[in-house]
Amino acid sequence: MVEPNLRMLVVKDQSDLRRTFVGMLKRMGASAVHGASNDQEAMDLVNHHPVDFIVCEWDAPELNGIALLREVRKNSTTGQIPFILISGQDQMGEEDFAEATDYEVDGHLIKPLKHKDLEGKVQKILKERAESMESSVRLARAAAFVDIGEADEAEEEIASAQEAQLKSTRVLVESGQLFEAMGKDDKAKKSYLHATKVDEAYAKAYEGMSSVLEKEGKSAEALELLEKAVKISPRNTDRQFKIAKVIMGNGNEDRARIALHKALESETDEAARSAAAAEFFMASGRADLAEAEYAFALEADPDNVNYFNRLGLAFRR
Repeated sequence: MVEPNLRMLVVKDQSDLRRTFVGMLKRMGASAVHGASNDQEAMDLVNHHPVDFIVCEWDAPELNGIALLREVRKNSTTGQIPFILISGQDQMGEEDFAEATDYEVDGHLIKPLKHKDLEGKVQKILKERAESMESSVRLARAAAFVDIGEADEAEEEIASAQEAQLKSTRVLVESGQLFEAMGKDDKAKKSYLHATKVDEAYAKAYEGMSSVLEKEGKSAEALELLEKAVKISPRNTDRQFKIAKVIMGNGNEDRARIALHKALESETDEAARSAAAAEFFMASGRADLAEAEYAFALEADPDNVNYFNRLGLAFRR
């Protein structure tokens, strides 16, 4: 049984199976179990109702479980909700698992589900979350101290968080990010390196080390670690953009374009793809390249006023 005040959400496209999962969770003792059939319904529920746990189908015709996970994680209000993905046998490949790990999925279950399997997974995750609560609070305090410039107090909280969760890659990477925010890059690098020792397939740790190396002027090493992170989790477009930025900074324009289009290959709309490339070039200080990309975007979508205005801005720069 679970805590009686636990509020859960089941996201499943098929109504009969959704009702089955809802029934399982209610028998586990959850006080409220909501149901949703797609990403939008799920986010509407999460944004308007208290939810303590999400169980979600990995992929369905009108449902993308990882996309929902990403939306939940990027919202500060919902970012800490435990999240389980459910899939059929062998449906999720290495890239799918890597992408889910990037967004800190808590667990994965294979259909057909037995009640004891679902209950066991939920209880295990709740136990792990309870054990990590102290570290989460410590890191939140550290972030608050960083915001007000109290570095010593922040370091004390980070040290306590790491001591409580020595083998938590999340704690180690968040610690590294806080150290970076304080300008303590050596300690940041140490935290990131420790995370790679705990899990050598944790892409965020290599990305963090790459960030530190880039600031140290070690662009070649930074690029190598970013490429390693992308190899682990190739669907992370933010990292692809970072690779393109590093390459652009090294003066290799042709290679940067290749990396950029790799980052945008999942965008099926030709105009939107060119516009995204243009924004990248604008941010990189290359208005000439941005101008060309916006011209392509307008050619594909000539009635888009925003593209026209951005093209004019690029031209003036």
